[in-house]
Amino acid sequence: MKTVVWHIISLIMQFVKYALILAVLLFLLTIILLANTYGDLKSAATNGLAGKTEITTALAAVQRQDWVLALDKARAGQEKFTVALKDLNRVRPNVVIERVAPIRSQVNDLEYLLQTAEILSRSLERTVPLIQELDQIRSGASGGDFAKLSATDKVRFLQLIYESEPELNGLKANLDLAILNLNKIHRIGILWPVYQEISDMKQELTQVSDLMTRFIPLTKLLPALSGYPSPSHFLLILQNNDELRPAGGFIGVYGVLESSRGEIISLETSDSYHLDMPAVGKWNLEPPLPLKKYLKVANWYLRDANWSPDWPTSAQQIQKIYQGENQVVGNYVSPLTGIIAINPALVADLINLVGPISINGETYRADNFQTLLQYNVEIAYQEQDISSWDRKEIINDLLEELKKRVFSLPTQQWNELLKIMDRAIKAKDIQIYFNNPDWEDIIDNLEAGGKVKKETKDYLMVVDANLGAFKTDAVIEKTLGYSVNQENNKLKASLQLDYHHQGGFDWRTTRYRSYTRVYIPLGSKLISLEGLDQESADISSNDDLELNKTVFGFFMSIEPGSQKNITINYYLPERIRQTMVDNNYELLIQRQAGSRIKGLGVNFNFNPKKSIKSDLLTDKAFKY
Repeated sequence: MKTVVWHIISLIMQFVKYALILAVLLFLLTIILLANTYGDLKSAATNGLAGKTEITTALAAVQRQDWVLALDKARAGQEKFTVALKDLNRVRPNVVIERVAPIRSQVNDLEYLLQTAEILSRSLERTVPLIQELDQIRSGASGGDFAKLSATDKVRFLQLIYESEPELNGLKANLDLAILNLNKIHRIGILWPVYQEISDMKQELTQVSDLMTRFIPLTKLLPALSGYPSPSHFLLILQNNDELRPAGGFIGVYGVLESSRGEIISLETSDSYHLDMPAVGKWNLEPPLPLKKYLKVANWYLRDANWSPDWPTSAQQIQKIYQGENQVVGNYVSPLTGIIAINPALVADLINLVGPISINGETYRADNFQTLLQYNVEIAYQEQDISSWDRKEIINDLLEELKKRVFSLPTQQWNELLKIMDRAIKAKDIQIYFNNPDWEDIIDNLEAGGKVKKETKDYLMVVDANLGAFKTDAVIEKTLGYSVNQENNKLKASLQLDYHHQGGFDWRTTRYRSYTRVYIPLGSKLISLEGLDQESADISSNDDLELNKTVFGFFMSIEPGSQKNITINYYLPERIRQTMVDNNYELLIQRQAGSRIKGLGVNFNFNPKKSIKSDLLTDKAFKY
């Protein structure tokens, strides 16, 4: 037995020995066959590293705003990468590279990286002149403040941006091509030592590309947004989400923003009651039934006009009431370019960017802006001997200072400003509506229009309307749970709403009173609604054909320190089950503008089960 074992071990050792010899021979043969490519490979590496040095210098020059050096180095870098690619292409006919897949793969990875570098250097070369010209115009003003530019320079600045769309689209195409090349590079290979840097670069390029996707269309909106070349008139709606309403919050303040040739001609805000009160007895418009029943109002006024969670619908209603009320009191209003709704979170983010703002001896910061402003316009004005009619004048002072600082931002902070606006658009803290259909289409494509989407798959949107509960939404902790499963060959959905009142009775908060609507796929059938007093809940169900939704509505009241747990069970329409192929189920949950949903749980009770914990800071799409 021992002899047999040793014999086997001997054979294995001989095999290993010959295998090692064979491997060494193959390695030497490969080296010999690649020998004639060594010079080109070395040259490719040398030129590639030289190109990297040139581009690094160019980017540093951009930071210093040394445009001549930046452009020179960008061109030099592109030339080096182009030569490196030519060097690499000369090695491809080699028999080893052609026929040995692992080696060919390594050469491909090098080529992908060099192509990416060449694309980026070419993009930098094309972009620097545009940035240079914009910066030269901007630097013509004191401190680089756009607001201090001459009228001629403002027009030229806006014209350059407006005409830059083709250049920006070309830049984005280059970025996408660079990302495509980076995605082809193998993690394990010749570039493994720098793979993390490549991964970081890919992530940064993807973020820039995504940002450009959202903001390049804004160049088409420049005429409307800046009043170039024709003046623009916007109705500005400031919504307070501490008193949540369907489209974002109570309309306590409105304003008119007029711009012309890149300059804000005027920005004046007013208390919404300043328009509504003079119209009493002259303006007649039947309000939605819940407003009539729970707010005890006989007419529909501007302050309550944003009753639809669909911003275009609310914007059109706001415009109708705004123009109608002005007309009955004898005020002339210019035709509106559009309507912009802003929620406090956007203002807070802008204050965080430009720094604290002091008004009348008090400092507004991002973390206290909303509460402090509410206190000053609800309570403190009485101590300051300010009339109730003028109590919101402080908002004009605050917005004026904020406007000055935003327009004075240095170019280095423009990217941060774009990120803030991007976040605000996704969170619906800014919603825009244009009367011009072409501009409205662009806003819709940017998803900055606050639309309730007409989905063909499963859908959910929970919409609260604070009716006579002061600013109590600030102290209501809300969580939302959604489950779906198959039952009796139907899709059954279950929605769980958990609302916890963490406040008390004071100047700001009281018992919570909300008329809540749940928007679900058109044709859904209610099974049961649990957790409400059926007599006082005012439960309703109807189909909103305009928004392509079935709507369940109910009224609820929550005392301070208590909580409300509501469960709504319903069957989804048959068409949604029929669209499921191999259990491919899709769900869109849209966020109500201004809402504060602390937690979101989604359960797919199929086989196998799947649970997801999330937030609802933006619209969320789920797939099973």
